[in-house]
Amino acid sequence: MYCGNCFTVCPAMPLADAQGDGVAIYAGGKVSNARKPPMFSRLVVPYLPNNPPRWPEVVDVIKKIVKIYASHARKYERMGEWIERVGWETFFRLTAIPFTEQHIDDFTYARETFRTTTQFKW
Repeated sequence: MYCGNCFTVCPAMPLADAQGDGVAIYAGGKVSNARKPPMFSRLVVPYLPNNPPRWPEVVDVIKKIVKIYASHARKYERMGEWIERVGWETFFRLTAIPFTEQHIDDFTYARETFRTTTQFKW
C-alpha cells in the first residue's frame, strides 16, 4: 500500500529490491506480558520471492494462514495462543505449508540465553 512506514523503520533494507532479497514469514510472537509471558515468533515460511509492488506469493500465504486461524481459533484468541494450543505440527498440517530443515531450531543454548519473559520472578 506504499505507506512508507517500513522505510522509516529500516531505511537500509528497502522492500523493493526484487533481485537482491526474499521474504520470510514468522508467526506466533507476542510482546505483551499482561496475561502471559511474551512469546517468540517462529519461522513459518523460510523464503518467498520478493515481487514488488503487490507481493502475490506473500499475500497468498498470509491469506491462507489467516483464514485457517480465523476458522479454528476461539473467540478473542490470538494467533500465537491458537498455535500454542493446537501445536506447531497441527498448524503446518492445517495450513499445508511444508515443514523443511530451516524450521528446526537446533541452537543448543537457546533456552539459557533467550530472555523468555519480562515478568519478575522470585
